[in-house]
Amino acid sequence: MDPEGSRIQDDPHIKVMMAGSTLRKVKSRSWKKQRHFRLLEDGMTIWYKSRWAGMGHSTFSVTEMEAVREGHQSEVLLSTAEEFPADLCFTLVFHGRQGNLDLVAETPEEAKAWIQGVRKLIHKAQNMDEKERLDQWVWDWFKKADKNKDGKMTFKEVRKLLKMMNVEMNEDHAFHLFTMADKSDSGSLEIEQFVYFYKMLTQRDEVWKVFQDYSGDGEKLMSEELENFLSMEQQEGEKSSQHAQELINRYEPSESAKKQGAMSLDGFQIYLCSQEGSIFKPELRELHQDMSQPLSHYFISSSHNTYLLEDQLRGQSSLEAYIQALKRGCRCVEVDCWDGSDGEPVVYHGHTLTSKILFRDVISTLKEYAFKASDFPVILSLENHCCVEQQTIMAKHIRVICGDTLLTTLLNGQVPQQLPSPQELKGKILLKAKKISGTEGSLDETLTDDISDEEEMTNHEAESLSAEEPPAWDFEPRWEEIQGQTV
Repeated sequence: MDPEGSRIQDDPHIKVMMAGSTLRKVKSRSWKKQRHFRLLEDGMTIWYKSRWAGMGHSTFSVTEMEAVREGHQSEVLLSTAEEFPADLCFTLVFHGRQGNLDLVAETPEEAKAWIQGVRKLIHKAQNMDEKERLDQWVWDWFKKADKNKDGKMTFKEVRKLLKMMNVEMNEDHAFHLFTMADKSDSGSLEIEQFVYFYKMLTQRDEVWKVFQDYSGDGEKLMSEELENFLSMEQQEGEKSSQHAQELINRYEPSESAKKQGAMSLDGFQIYLCSQEGSIFKPELRELHQDMSQPLSHYFISSSHNTYLLEDQLRGQSSLEAYIQALKRGCRCVEVDCWDGSDGEPVVYHGHTLTSKILFRDVISTLKEYAFKASDFPVILSLENHCCVEQQTIMAKHIRVICGDTLLTTLLNGQVPQQLPSPQELKGKILLKAKKISGTEGSLDETLTDDISDEEEMTNHEAESLSAEEPPAWDFEPRWEEIQGQTV
């Protein structure tokens, strides 16, 4: 464990996690079972098991987690809110398509310890340098594949693991490297030996050739040699001199090489695999476009059937789908609204077997996550199938929950000659929808006029949209519906 890892073990919240806690794992209102959770000594692995499952247990790495959410921030925990108070509940959110984990502690203090402890561990994992990140990634794969948990892997097991890691290999070459890494001639590799084996196996010949082309002695790149590489290959020009030393300090794993002002092959490969080694221009990662043009001059990152996590026939509708879309920078989300049986509007893919979520919960989620990724406006695209009574409830929820973030009046009180710009609409939620023909009241103040499919197609064909970058989702907004009206 590195010095920072040692310090973090002294943290009171981490101590609670390492001592272990009995938490309820909740999957539904009827499935709530106790599991014993604890943080292992490596400070990166969370282990849990059932009280009654004998030797069976499961583990997951801190690096697999994206965030921890307090309270009732999932459909499952919302459904059990009467049984479990918010100060006992939290949700572990995982990267990718891995399902979230809803947990309930026995006391508020224990819940707080896990929430704060997990957040600290996630922060530590996110701030690992490139070498630590690679080593941890390989370490995590090793532990997943080590089924008997003896800390060793035979070549047969290693071969299976490499396939799981999508590593292409020549089996004879891989076996030769395996025997080189097996210093004890035991026929198996321990974790440190496997990391060494993996690095030898994945060494890129083309990287080695470039390194040799610029290295005077074939062993290292001195600062001036790295500067030449940055100038010639990376086309960094005048800034390459200062940048060369910065890269050595940031990516070189060897302290002795750093003191010489040099970069080894390991450091060179770590740099090339980092964001700074990306072919993408770093200055374009920041906002560089003119955001003062009318809203209709931009492609808009938009989501269709945002509420669905899976297929649109029988899949799950979830607040998590809105959270993930908004966190990825989506600026237009779709909400299909239908009459609920208890008077509360629901969201789902109508006339299918997809599950239903409450409209008010969707709006609450939208309000909380709308501006996490960007300050630019979010468009709430309503597909309204509700009766007048439930439209009134929808309007109330939108006004009360969104509050001042909902744009309900004209900017500066003047009818504009063109649509406002994203810059002018920062921090605002815009409502885009149709009211049901022949109805009055309810959403009239915030919804747009009705428009036929024929009119919509004609208007769409007449639109002229321009931007420098493509949208994340296809979307052609009907801005003519809201131009000059209350939105």
